[in-house]
Formats: sequence, structure tokens, C-alpha cells
Amino acid sequence: MGNSRILRVSELIQSELANLVMRDVKDPRVRHVVITRVEMSPDLRVAKVYFSRYGENQGNVKEMEEGLKGLERASGFLQRKLAKRLELKCTPRLKFFADRSLAFSDEIERLLSDVKRSF
Repeated sequence: MGNSRILRVSELIQSELANLVMRDVKDPRVRHVVITRVEMSPDLRVAKVYFSRYGENQGNVKEMEEGLKGLERASGFLQRKLAKRLELKCTPRLKFFADRSLAFSDEIERLLSDVKRSF
């Protein structure tokens, strides 16, 4: 299976999950979750879904853990919705991972601003 197919499926799943999380998941722990990327296994049976949080508490470890619990709780619902919308032969099993890169980049930017102001 070509890498281009894996990339297309990853992008499609990311887009659909972002819409589903934003519109259809009612769990308040998922309210500020953003799907940042999806990595598919070569056989398309597993999707590693990376998420972050936006807003004031985006880097807060407790908030990220709550978001992870909410996504894991909604995983069956999300898989069923993906199966209906994407019409794939096999709907991938979703595994969720916190992506702290946004909070990390914000912190670096803040530090650089502090350094710039001190000169």
C-alpha cells in the first residue's frame, strides 16, 4: 500500500474527527480539544490520534489527561461515525495521545519575548 494512500486516509480521518469532536461529542472534557494530527498504521487498522487543547489551560497536564479520558470514552461513538461517513473496508481502531507541542511552542515564544524585552 502506498504512502500516498496512507497520507490521504490520515488527512481524511483527521478532518472528520475534528468535525465530530467539535460538533457531536457532548462530553465537557472534550470541549477544548483540537485534533492536531493522525498517523495511520501501514495496514490502516490503527490510527494514532494526537490532540491538544486550546485556550488558557492548553498546557495543563490535568486538563490534557481529562481530554484524553473524554476522547477514550467517546472512541466507540467516533469509530461508528467514521465508519458511516468514510465507508472504509475496515474502520481503524483509534488510539489517542496528548500533543504538547502547541503548549511547548507557546512557552518558547514567551521566553523569546522576555529575552527580547530585556535587551
